[in-house]
Amino acid sequence: MKFEIRSVRFFPGCQAGLDERTALVQIAVSGIPEDWRALEARFRAEADSLRPSEPLWGVGDAGWPGAFLMRRRGAGDPAEWVVALTIAFQRWARRAVWQGRVLDNRDGLMRLAMPHAGEALFRDALDLALRHLAAWSDAEPGGEDSSDLARIRDAWLERAQAAGLPPNTLRFYAAAKRRGIPAVEECGAIRLGWGRQAELFDSSFTGRTPQVATRLARNKHLAGQLLAAAGVPVPRGSLAANLDAARRLAEQFGWPVVVKPANLDQGLGVVPGIRDTEALARAFQAADALSPGAVLVERHVSGADHRMLVVGGRLLMASRRIPGGVTGDGRCRIAELVERVNADPLRGSSKRSLLIRIAIDDEARACLAEQGLDQDSVPEAGRFVPLRRTANISTGGTALDVTARVHPDNRLVVERAARRLGLDIAGVDFLCPDIGRSWREVGGAVCEVNAQPGFRPHWLGDPGRDINGEIVDWVYRGRTPRIPVAAVTGTNGKTTTARMLQRIWLAAGRQTGVCTTSGSWIGDDLISSRNQAGLSGARMLLEDPTMEAAVIEMPRQALIEQGHPCDRYDVAVLLNVQDDHIGVDGIRDMAHMARLKAGVLERATRAVVLNAEDPLVMQVGGNSPASRRILVAAREDAPALAEHLKRGGAGVFLRRAGNGPWIVLAERGAETALMPAADIPATMCGQLPFNEINALFAVALAWGLDLPPAAMRAGLSAFVNSPRGNIGRYNFIEAGAFRILLDFGHNPDGVRALCALVAGLPVAGRRCLLNLKLGNRHRAHLDAMAPLLAENFGHFMLGCDPAYVHKAPDWQGEDPPGLMLDHARRCLLAAGVAPEAIALEGDPALAVRRALDGAKPGDLLVLLADPWLALPVIEQFLGRRLLEA
Repeated sequence: MKFEIRSVRFFPGCQAGLDERTALVQIAVSGIPEDWRALEARFRAEADSLRPSEPLWGVGDAGWPGAFLMRRRGAGDPAEWVVALTIAFQRWARRAVWQGRVLDNRDGLMRLAMPHAGEALFRDALDLALRHLAAWSDAEPGGEDSSDLARIRDAWLERAQAAGLPPNTLRFYAAAKRRGIPAVEECGAIRLGWGRQAELFDSSFTGRTPQVATRLARNKHLAGQLLAAAGVPVPRGSLAANLDAARRLAEQFGWPVVVKPANLDQGLGVVPGIRDTEALARAFQAADALSPGAVLVERHVSGADHRMLVVGGRLLMASRRIPGGVTGDGRCRIAELVERVNADPLRGSSKRSLLIRIAIDDEARACLAEQGLDQDSVPEAGRFVPLRRTANISTGGTALDVTARVHPDNRLVVERAARRLGLDIAGVDFLCPDIGRSWREVGGAVCEVNAQPGFRPHWLGDPGRDINGEIVDWVYRGRTPRIPVAAVTGTNGKTTTARMLQRIWLAAGRQTGVCTTSGSWIGDDLISSRNQAGLSGARMLLEDPTMEAAVIEMPRQALIEQGHPCDRYDVAVLLNVQDDHIGVDGIRDMAHMARLKAGVLERATRAVVLNAEDPLVMQVGGNSPASRRILVAAREDAPALAEHLKRGGAGVFLRRAGNGPWIVLAERGAETALMPAADIPATMCGQLPFNEINALFAVALAWGLDLPPAAMRAGLSAFVNSPRGNIGRYNFIEAGAFRILLDFGHNPDGVRALCALVAGLPVAGRRCLLNLKLGNRHRAHLDAMAPLLAENFGHFMLGCDPAYVHKAPDWQGEDPPGLMLDHARRCLLAAGVAPEAIALEGDPALAVRRALDGAKPGDLLVLLADPWLALPVIEQFLGRRLLEA
């Protein structure tokens, strides 16, 4: 087969039904043989031999798990092999990626969605996958040689793995993903869950592992003293400052002794069974080189070596560690038996391999000599010949599961050892001749407690047991790993609706964050004034350890450029689809925009909220898997709402009454009159009817989240249109002799609503408008709105946002801002505005200042501007802080 990569698009968020960073790839393929099944059998055989010493973590210990790597199992066609192999190479590079999927595979063009662990790594993995598949297919005689490809692959993996995660961390990631728990790689560790429910794992360290306990465990001498004082059996031992002190301790304790560095693990420098001063000198010199001035001499305790995994103060698993060695067959020499053992595909030379190859080195030769053997000896059948003094997996050992045999006395000892040091996860090394009999009867001792234990003895002892998953279950016992998340999308009203819902959640006593185009807040605290709607703001909220709930504004641009911030939302709303941003970023028309934003609804699980009075919303809103649909309308007789309520569905609407409209919740024939709309300050007693609608949507979302009506009333009653309460949305600011109205209005619908309000306001002086927003993207918006603006305002300051204007297709030329301002001026002139009533200013901040300086007593100055641009200028002009009011 021949592959040609047509395009690769990278998203930092989730796309195409995946739940992690996604790459969308198009590949043209030719030369697929008619007998694909025969070729697939070859692919499976070749894949099995790729990395036999490193089976894919979280998948199994043998075999090709291609189907498992797919989001949905398929027929195993070439497209699925591209996906599976690309993911496999990233996993072999020790990166936290999960599953992919084939989006389409027709007419020789593959459309694939795959997780990526960084763009460069992904491109390398994809290239390797395609090269391997092409080589295996023998599509081109004289193609890439398999041995050359193997060298390229192994060299790449050696480089890539250096920046990867430890196997234990990766297995925790896989265990979480299998359980549907959000998991992401974070600074060499992984974070499971969201907000207050998040947990960190760095190998077997958790975010709750006490630092003091870790320090105690690593100081083997001090840990031994603490355990001995607690009645835990430990070997007699003491630190030796020099070799003479070590000799005195050996004579005091009695031979044999053990020498070990006092602050290292993985069996480094440990020499047991020392019976004379010559061996003591060699062992002391080696240990002192590894841990200068911290060498521990202990009385040797006889018995089998057991690694006891204690989690939460309870023994979870026990494995007997067997030192690296060979078992005789009565025919083969020891050197031949070692070759046979090392032929096990699970044995590798990397310290992170599941099993480590055994070398006939100085330690092996010394062990053989002590047994009266050498590498040419032929041991009798069934005789085990150890080639290592310690039973660590990292030095070539293996393990057997003995959990079911542990005597209650031995269980209690190791549990008390972990609890005494204060470790949440501990690997207790317990020496005992027979784990099934009490240490009081047969002897035994705790020789070490590891604060960050490796799990290889347990993976080897019982390969079918998901020990990492059991620990994840323990961490999340009785609680969910997620916090509730609401997503708000649409054209108009997103920010106000999102902030209203946040106020309701806060009134319900939940620490809630919200990210919007106007900034991000946690509780009442402004965290960022930047536009963080979508992925960047959502990640900030979901990673904050105080968060109990999150509201995410999901605008068009974030969806297109970044994707979704998480795999699912609890509730989601599509407010409306209006004529805004059409023709930008490839959006062809309003129907196309509606389909884009419907992707937010498709990730909702508990409830979707739909605008019953918007046909496009109703058209695309039916594909959500959410268990509940809540329709919203300003009128209770809106046809779609009325039909939905008739069928017993849920709806939120305004009911007209003698004292003004009330917000009403209805479902299955039951109704709840929540509150008068006039009790919401942001509605200005009916002068801002769109905020009545926004409040309906916020209530519907809160209802979908099962928040109590009392919280809905309290939250909305506290919601005001001040810069602090809802920045840039109808902020009235008293400037002494005149009034300022700051709003973000930038499209025809927003401007129509603004003009309707301005027309009804009592104004003693002039009605003045500064426009920095309308027309930045679309010439037609200026054409449509100029007559309405001319009707409601008498004086104009025209500016723009140069960044938007330069990107807009309507304003192309040498001076796009100049073109836009000139067209805006001509539109107003054509609408009857006098030339002297129009001023132009290309600098946005200077335009705000000029508008303020030109205001007169009794004027109403309306600023259509970015609030974070305008507010500092206004505050300087007034000499006071508005965000603190």
